[in-house]
Amino acid sequence: MHGMIGHPEGRVHRVVRRQDAWTLREHEVVVSHWPDIEAIEKRLPYRTRIAIANFAGKCNLRKQLHQWTQPQDQLLRRRVREGVPRAEIARELGLTVTQVANRMGYAKIRYARRTKAPSPTGNKIMDAIFGRAFELNLSRRDLDAMCGSGGQFSRWSPARRIHNRHLWRAVDQLGGEFRVEWREE
Repeated sequence: MHGMIGHPEGRVHRVVRRQDAWTLREHEVVVSHWPDIEAIEKRLPYRTRIAIANFAGKCNLRKQLHQWTQPQDQLLRRRVREGVPRAEIARELGLTVTQVANRMGYAKIRYARRTKAPSPTGNKIMDAIFGRAFELNLSRRDLDAMCGSGGQFSRWSPARRIHNRHLWRAVDQLGGEFRVEWREE
């Protein structure tokens, strides 16, 4: 017995399967409806999405890889130069944001550096470091490379902590020094 058993009260109970083996009928459903997982789930309600995807992988069914064409690549480069967000570029090309981001990484396409000063974060030390890096035309990624901080500055947000040694290195690399001044009360 496969599927759902309906009761007159309207309650539906899931049928528990005792075996994990896939039947020939299930195989035909997966092969004929792949990659539409929603359609497969409707026809095989007792199989989870993960189980369907794993079985499809065993059947050598995979999403088709997108082959980038030269006009698409040119459009991507032009739109990145114009500063258009990835989501909008993906919508224009009919692709996912991840596909666009992966292509940008593969082709080393990057957005231009910011032309306005970074907005204040509320953390005086980080604001000073980011402001100085902006004056020296350094990105957060460049700052990480200079300090050997492994992405601490590029991933930093007001909710994250950063170790003091990274702050000391950044201030030193940017040509500054830490100073504590006490207020007279």
